[in-house]
Amino acid sequence: MEPRPVARGARSRRGPGERWIPLWLWLCLAGGCSGQVYNLSLSVDEGLPPDTLVGDISAGLPPGEAHPGGFFLSEGGGRDESAVLADFHVHTGTGIIRTARVLDRERRGRYSFVAATLRGEMVQVEISVADVNDHAPRFPRERVRLDVSELSPPGSAFRLPAARDPDAGAFSTQGYTLLDGAAEDGEPLFRLRYGSPPDSLDLLLLRRLDRERAEAHALLLEAWDGGSPRRSGRLRVEVRVLDENDNAPAFGQSEYRARLREDAPVGSAVLRLAAADPDAGANGEVRYGLGRRQGDPAAAAFFGVDERSGLLRLLRPLDREARALHRLAVEARDGGAQPETATALVAVEVLDVNDNPPAIRLLLLAEPGGGVSEGARPGDYVARVSVSDPDGDGGGPVALSLQGGDGAFALRPSDGDGGVFFLCVQGPLDRERRAAYELLLVAVDAGTPPLSSQLALRLRVADLNDQPPAFAQPRYSAAVFEAAAPGTVVLRLSASDADEPGSPNAQVRYALAPHPAAALFHLDPLSGVLTTRAALDRERDAALELLVEARDLGEPPLLASCQVTVSVEDANDNEPVFQHQVYNASVAEHSGTGFCLLQVTGAGSGQGS
Repeated sequence: MEPRPVARGARSRRGPGERWIPLWLWLCLAGGCSGQVYNLSLSVDEGLPPDTLVGDISAGLPPGEAHPGGFFLSEGGGRDESAVLADFHVHTGTGIIRTARVLDRERRGRYSFVAATLRGEMVQVEISVADVNDHAPRFPRERVRLDVSELSPPGSAFRLPAARDPDAGAFSTQGYTLLDGAAEDGEPLFRLRYGSPPDSLDLLLLRRLDRERAEAHALLLEAWDGGSPRRSGRLRVEVRVLDENDNAPAFGQSEYRARLREDAPVGSAVLRLAAADPDAGANGEVRYGLGRRQGDPAAAAFFGVDERSGLLRLLRPLDREARALHRLAVEARDGGAQPETATALVAVEVLDVNDNPPAIRLLLLAEPGGGVSEGARPGDYVARVSVSDPDGDGGGPVALSLQGGDGAFALRPSDGDGGVFFLCVQGPLDRERRAAYELLLVAVDAGTPPLSSQLALRLRVADLNDQPPAFAQPRYSAAVFEAAAPGTVVLRLSASDADEPGSPNAQVRYALAPHPAAALFHLDPLSGVLTTRAALDRERDAALELLVEARDLGEPPLLASCQVTVSVEDANDNEPVFQHQVYNASVAEHSGTGFCLLQVTGAGSGQGS
């Protein structure tokens, strides 16, 4: 491949036996020439003896070109220049490059300098040091000791220090081999696991160890590289098998039962548990505690166990009604480094005492809101009452009694269930006479001493539409001028209803009964105001008779009626009228003063006409 020119600058330094010139002089020499820079890459293996031929600078120039006067050399200065001068001999007359000493790639793997001819061509020389397998893998230490529990499960991994090899590529560490000590009774105990690249190393346990058979295992490991022949390093591993606590404590029985009154004082002893452990020393020392994985976690708040004696005591007051049975798990743990445990279940039955009053529960069967219809008949159910005692047998059967009601209500026990009663109507009810009853239910248990509870009940008597509206009087009279304009108020009627105020049973609506005179009037259905609807005529009807009805909104509705007489008062609403249009009369000439010549009469329809 033809060398490729590359523009590059450098400064020079003179070394013994070579012509190293400053950069400014170099540029002066090359000022009239092309000033092209060519690349030359050379390689030499590390570890070769001094004066080994590396290459020829002339190989970097175009073929066939002579270079009279040899070469002038220059570097970038600093550490690179010092390394070239120290590690290579460059013959400036011929361009031959040889090693000055044995090279070590692990110390330095690349060199660079520039060679120039008198005509100004420059060659950038790059020398790479090729790696050879001159190092063996080496472990950080020659011996390693591992402590492995005899209870370690198969598959457990134990980290070992990895070997390091300063060589590169295939000449670095490639793998590991277990040479010795990896079998017992012909079965392997260990194997090695390493990564890719093998910079991590683990010792894997294949079978569970048994310290009673072998207290230690001596292993020999080898790390090897990829050279030919390959190099290797070795590591001795001592595996000490640690003795473990392989016997667990044992209780005399798997489950214990105890009984305790619910009024037992805090600190009361419940029972003593004991577990034995055949191990010696700390491995056989047993400590007790409440287990969290078994039993009822809530029960653990009520009891505690002494760590050394195993005595179970009460920590908080009991309540049989909240919990009649507590199930605990007591754990026995030995003192081994990896303690073994055993668990026994404890069932504590809480014995009842009479410490709760009876409970009364009421279910109303009558009207919503605690009401009973005034139309209820004797024997009708009003409510279902149930009584119970949280103490159960400790309180015995519960007696229930009724107070108040003036005989209007009574309790009736249900058939077959001693704790259920029915509140029934016993006497007639009349809301208009009594709108509500205050009752008191009293429950008493049979404990010693007996406990009781009360429940107050207010029963409202629900209204029935059994009262019709009623006018204040059966007949009303009113007067109105015949000249009154339509809409004139004649009279305000009012009827009352004794049923429950505000209910539809007590809401009254007014209406006129059908009658010819009813067309002359309007009766407001809500207010009961009677007004004229049309003009009146006294000359035709001097008095008008109306029938007014009051009807409530109950189901079915009830009504009442009253008579209303409206007198029409006269108004001067008619002119006089002669009976004849022409009258004829005669008189004697000698009639005296005051003689009646003619009597004229006329008709008038108005009163006082």
